[in-house]
Amino acid sequence: MKRTAIYLRVSTDKQAQEGDSIPAQRDALHKFIDSHDDMIFVEEYMDDGVSGTKSDRDELQRMLQDAKDGKIDQILVTKLDRLYRNIRHYLNMQELLDKYRVNWMAIWEPIYDTSTPQGRLIINQMMSIAQFEAENTGQRIRQVNAYKIANGEVVFGNTPPGLSIQDKHLVPNKDAEIVRQMFEHYAFGGNLWQTMTAFSHYGIFPNDKAAFKRVLKNEKYIGKYRDNPTFCTPIIDKDLFDDVQRKLDMNVKVSQKRVYIFSGMIHCAECGTRYSGLFQGKKNGIIYSAKLYRCCRHYRAIQTCGNTKILNEKRLEEYLVSNIKPLLSEYVISAEKSDAPQKDNSDRIAYLNKKLSKLKELFVNDLLTLDEYKRDKEEIETELTALEEDKKKADEHDLSVCKKFLDMDIDAIYAELSLEEKRVFWRSIIKEIWVDAQKNIRVVFL
Repeated sequence: MKRTAIYLRVSTDKQAQEGDSIPAQRDALHKFIDSHDDMIFVEEYMDDGVSGTKSDRDELQRMLQDAKDGKIDQILVTKLDRLYRNIRHYLNMQELLDKYRVNWMAIWEPIYDTSTPQGRLIINQMMSIAQFEAENTGQRIRQVNAYKIANGEVVFGNTPPGLSIQDKHLVPNKDAEIVRQMFEHYAFGGNLWQTMTAFSHYGIFPNDKAAFKRVLKNEKYIGKYRDNPTFCTPIIDKDLFDDVQRKLDMNVKVSQKRVYIFSGMIHCAECGTRYSGLFQGKKNGIIYSAKLYRCCRHYRAIQTCGNTKILNEKRLEEYLVSNIKPLLSEYVISAEKSDAPQKDNSDRIAYLNKKLSKLKELFVNDLLTLDEYKRDKEEIETELTALEEDKKKADEHDLSVCKKFLDMDIDAIYAELSLEEKRVFWRSIIKEIWVDAQKNIRVVFL
């Protein structure tokens, strides 16, 4: 008696409607076993809602493991594509089944039977065709989606808080102002957990920290999606969005027990990695407690950096408070010398964005051909890219914040700040702090 297992799979509702539903497959396979005296049913494996191009299906893998363990002699499916639509994955599976002498058969396509040489030949040929069809269908879907995205149409994905779908396009909704406030809150404090907690009562943001971070990184808030910079109406100013991304990239992690003022800001000048914080040090064999920073790559099990210097937070803080004004003055003088008069391109950028939206509208209403739309769109986007780059360079040399700091009584102000406020203080003026193997410090201002 052949110990026979059945494998069932449906990837879409459409397949179920066309007669490939799980109950229909199960009924047909059991009837086939009952009609053969040399078969006995031993196990059922079912993957529901999974594509046949994927090999990491839970039940498929369980079935292959049972084949390895010698629990089955034969596998039945209704059709070939229930098993695979990728020839490489199929050949890997077939090699495993051959090794453990397990055959399989498609009962609705009796030509597919691995127990005969003719069946094996036909299966290899048909698997190539099935893979071609799957890849061709995938390519058509990608082309359609790319066309829709270029025209600002929503094709898939979750709608982020503050935006809703209207006539297939994303538009700001009543929660847009809350989202703006949330971005401003994070930009000010740079603390992900505090921002998530402060806005949790609105019920529109995820409670998971990683998911909340993805909301802050969503480019749809500045109107961009994939290759379309004007995918939808922006609800967040780009400067604010970029500031939030900069703070997120610092990967600032606030300890539940203590606050590290410069976490995420200090970099090793030897290998480029960020310094990590620690609370306990050792000097001359004596252990002491202090907030310290060190190069991760030197203190790992496999040392890949020669920078052994450990930075004491208190010493670094004292150095910056004492030297921030001279360093800042030098930076301002250098920046002013290198600056050329910059033309304000804001009006032109706004005009081109409106023109781009109008162009899209004309194309959607069949008043432009596809070739005309592509040509005009490319010309506008090329000019926009150049203008945005010029504006970015001009913004980078905005020295007004630096000059305000030079006018402050930093010693008096800093003495009154809490640890959290000190973190905000330094992040509002300093982008990075670089430390080399000789403990030389280089400050990069925003």
